[in-house]
Amino acid sequence: MQSDPDSSPDASRRRLLRAVAGLALAGGLAGCNGTGEGTDGSPAPAESDTPTPGPTPSPTPAATTAPPTDPAAATPTATASPTPTPAGRSTAREFVAHLRAGEFDAAHAMSTDELAENLPRSALERLWLGLQAQHGAVESTGSVETATREGSTTFVVPVDCAEGSARVEVAVAGEGRVGGLWFPAEYRSPEYVDPATFSERTLTLEPEGCSLPATLAVPAGANGGGSGTATATGSTSVPGVVLVHGSGPHDRDETIGPNKPFRDLAQGLATRGVAVLRYAKRTYACDVPRAEWAIDDIVVDDAVHALGVLRDQPEVDPERTVVAGHSVGAACAPRIAERDGRVAGAAVLAGNARPFTEVYPPQVKHIFEVQGGLSAREEQQLAAVRRLMDAVENGSVADGRPIGPLPGIWWKTFYRYDQVATANTVDADLFFGHGGRDFQIPADPALAGWREGLDDPDAARFERYPELSHIFQPGAEPSLTREYVFADSVAEEPVADLADWTTGL
Repeated sequence: MQSDPDSSPDASRRRLLRAVAGLALAGGLAGCNGTGEGTDGSPAPAESDTPTPGPTPSPTPAATTAPPTDPAAATPTATASPTPTPAGRSTAREFVAHLRAGEFDAAHAMSTDELAENLPRSALERLWLGLQAQHGAVESTGSVETATREGSTTFVVPVDCAEGSARVEVAVAGEGRVGGLWFPAEYRSPEYVDPATFSERTLTLEPEGCSLPATLAVPAGANGGGSGTATATGSTSVPGVVLVHGSGPHDRDETIGPNKPFRDLAQGLATRGVAVLRYAKRTYACDVPRAEWAIDDIVVDDAVHALGVLRDQPEVDPERTVVAGHSVGAACAPRIAERDGRVAGAAVLAGNARPFTEVYPPQVKHIFEVQGGLSAREEQQLAAVRRLMDAVENGSVADGRPIGPLPGIWWKTFYRYDQVATANTVDADLFFGHGGRDFQIPADPALAGWREGLDDPDAARFERYPELSHIFQPGAEPSLTREYVFADSVAEEPVADLADWTTGL
């Protein structure tokens, strides 16, 4: 890419952190929930003094899951009539130069009144911070290109970062004002996935009260008639994995913006000889009354059903099936294994060992402190979050009381469940994987909690991936859920480790 000589140098990282407070994103288990969906599912700091944790950080429709949305338009904004002239190119270049230099007031001042209202200055800064969290520091910008969006010309500035690339697309209105802004990104299959080594077929799971669309990835050559890892020519049965999502409504790919962590995992494992069943979560596929959002009702029971369906597939060795949960699904993996009674293994991917009421307040604190300190107002909000967690612990929260995107019944049933104690009752191998950049469920206390609580920790496999986020993608500090607006893939290392562990059962 040709470097743009007019680009401003990177400003200090500190300046980019200023406006992160006030973030109304879900800090919780990103990659876990969905706004209507969104990523994660945990509550986030609110704008009022009594926070009611809000949605999550990805393009609205489908974050780690839920309603599929248009991930490409990370920032839906108003567009104005663009001016396809050299002046438009110059405006786009200048706008991105301000962003790169951390001059967010100047960049925001270039917006039309309509865009400025729809995209506040603080939100603009958070988006740029998210880009750098996902892809690293901006190293260069390329020559301005043109594109067409809804019949109008837009201007696209390619951006090269230390660990990836992105595109900044702007519409330029009259008088050189920015009337529209997008960070177009689309899902791309990871290089470690080889489509020639597996096939996929659709299934429908029919647990009580809901039909769940599902996809089964099957390694090539696996067709029953034996045991062992499938090969291109052998007639064998293979180990199988059921993937279990995080807290919010999720599609089968656990979609978060343009990212599809479960598709990466499923197809990466299938490339390595493991059959994988992934399915839409009940709260995504069906209209579930919030009073029925207990963790057994919307997580555990459906996962147990899915394991039964997996074992019925002719290519799968029923004696080598595994439940692999992510985030809240990871914490629930021991309970699923206990209820099922037949799994050979349970994989806990970014799962909390402590009660979530102890995990959530630090998430909120991280979102506030990433800017350099807590204001008096933020201290009040954090205190309100802690009071909500106290109410969950003492049972005084009503079942239907919203705490973020999740009702009180979810919080209370999750709090009453002891995942570490349950893991000690399970007669199955255990795998624990965690990203070192995970601020939703920080790796060190989580892994230490599992190690210290297990009766025989040496019998389990523990893997820590220092550079990876909550959804196991590489990036730069500080990790924030806004980074999931930008496309990346689950790193190959955790996929390879999970495949190695599963095929060895």
